[in-house]
Amino acid sequence: MQALDDVTVVSLESGISAPLCTRLLGDFGAEVIKVERPGVGDVNRHWDSVVYGDSSAHAWVDRNKLSVELNLKSDEGKEIFHDLAEEADVVVQNYSPGVVERLDVGYEDVKEINDDVIYLNVSGYGRDGPYSDRKAYDMVMQGETGLILMNGSPDAPAKIPLSICDINAGMYGAMSTLLALFHRERTGDGQEIDVTMFGGMLSWLGYFPHKYWHNDETPDRVGMRHHLLTPYGPHETADDQYINFAILSEPHWEALCTEVLERPELATDERFDANEKRVENRDVLEPEIESIIAEKSRDYWAERFAEAGIPWGDVNQLDEVLDYPQTEHLDLVKELETEDGPVPYVENPIDFEHLEYQQEPMPDLGEHTDAVLESLGYSDDEIEALHEDEVV
Repeated sequence: MQALDDVTVVSLESGISAPLCTRLLGDFGAEVIKVERPGVGDVNRHWDSVVYGDSSAHAWVDRNKLSVELNLKSDEGKEIFHDLAEEADVVVQNYSPGVVERLDVGYEDVKEINDDVIYLNVSGYGRDGPYSDRKAYDMVMQGETGLILMNGSPDAPAKIPLSICDINAGMYGAMSTLLALFHRERTGDGQEIDVTMFGGMLSWLGYFPHKYWHNDETPDRVGMRHHLLTPYGPHETADDQYINFAILSEPHWEALCTEVLERPELATDERFDANEKRVENRDVLEPEIESIIAEKSRDYWAERFAEAGIPWGDVNQLDEVLDYPQTEHLDLVKELETEDGPVPYVENPIDFEHLEYQQEPMPDLGEHTDAVLESLGYSDDEIEALHEDEVV
């Protein structure tokens, strides 16, 4: 059984945020109809060509979808979209500010023909307010929400390599859609939803706002260390590897000093006998810990951390984590069969007892246009005419 069987999603999507949202819905069984610009498609199709000529981004976010090429600037294209939206449970869009309203495919337009529709807007800043007309991309949003200046080493800020702001919006988008579907199941009411990258990332800032509100503290860049805890993070070993560990409590700290490092005097040093003190004196403590760890090999320290019951782990390259024993045990890497060959992918990580996932390969541009039009009742002659007129 798939959780979203019989749920239809029509998406006006581009990039990563909305496409990831709808892919998650597709994973759970929704029929996702991806509306794309004729002859061009989603911008994410063109970022590279590493997957048998398709892009890695397209392979990541566009599985479990039908692709329909549709010219929304034409009257016929609008009519076809309205036909699709009339039958949809959910409409998703993350076009540039104001575009769906200009094209007559916004919430108010869809609500006139489908009053219980759930209409999700994914945007950078929201559809009103002082920044509502700004386009937003992941790199821009990492800067806007403070991530870049708190990330990196003391001598240089850095962006987070993942499209974390897009991922945030995609996850909140999927969650909000599921909540709205649940609400409609109870009440019969559809609704419009706004998910913003800006608001989503602010909600992920965690304890940092509280450190500012209550202690007038903004985060310094600490590289591989932790802003709130120390010792914490990867430490280089004598054989040019890393051991990664986390001291989360006072028993952990005592075990580190006495059982792992064999330096009991550190545990009783008044400068280090509470986490806040250790953070205040990190300029003294962290170099000391680093020098001790650098004396022995990674395997030596791994054994000692494991025996002491302190959280520890490896610092893996991407190829290592994709081939990691736990990755294999959890069956997280699978393959989609395509006409070009197998496409490995990372499976949805949620393990349900009774629910199944849907896994179909990402669509070619316009692959399902004719089939979707046929399902709407268009004849072969009408479909041919739409092609000739470049509507589809």
